[in-house]
Amino acid sequence: MRHLAQVDFVGPDAAAFLQGYVTADLDHLTPGRALPMALCNLKGRVVANGWATGESNHVRLLVHPSVTPILARELGKYLLFAKSELSEAQAGVGLSPVASSDAFELPPIGRYATLSVPDEGHAAFANACADTGFVLVTEAIAGSFLPQMIGLTDVGAVNFAKGCYLGQEVVARAEHRGQVKQQLRRYEFDGEGPAVGADVMAGSRKIGTVVAVGGDVVLAAVRSDDSPVVAGKCSMAISGVS
Repeated sequence: MRHLAQVDFVGPDAAAFLQGYVTADLDHLTPGRALPMALCNLKGRVVANGWATGESNHVRLLVHPSVTPILARELGKYLLFAKSELSEAQAGVGLSPVASSDAFELPPIGRYATLSVPDEGHAAFANACADTGFVLVTEAIAGSFLPQMIGLTDVGAVNFAKGCYLGQEVVARAEHRGQVKQQLRRYEFDGEGPAVGADVMAGSRKIGTVVAVGGDVVLAAVRSDDSPVVAGKCSMAISGVS
């Protein structure tokens, strides 16, 4: 299963344009290490996230393949005023737990990505994300959560010192309050895991949503005042809070 797609922004103002839309500070782009980032809508909900890499005139965003049309739709209307163009790269993304000269790091998951190669090394990628508490947004949950609700502020995907970006006022207000209605929690499960987007239930009451699934770990955005015991049809035991 393919877990990452590359979306390219190419043009003289590529990084400058994206700086006004993603949560990472693209002034900090450096070779060999990608920046965790998110793209929010006007309501501050994350519609896509992953990593940014590249340079001022060519920025590459690595996101889940299912959200590339959403990303293109959200940014397409604003690109009318930019000198850069957006396109999805046709080449694959290679993933490895071992660094190499042509790869760059994807913090905090302990994986390295190589671009313009056949897709490979994706089998353990979802496990690495879940184990480290990194939620990679898919179409099933796009537009549903503030960055804080799915732990993106905890993994460095939001820079609160940079200037304005789409949804920034809502995200900053939530951070200033110090509390959001949902928070990321981690669970272990036995057997087949639930699907991303599955309801998290406490009895007959929905209290959250599954946002990432690994080999034996589920990450769920759950009401801050609840401790769920069931997600979908999968019984789980709490193993900690992200």
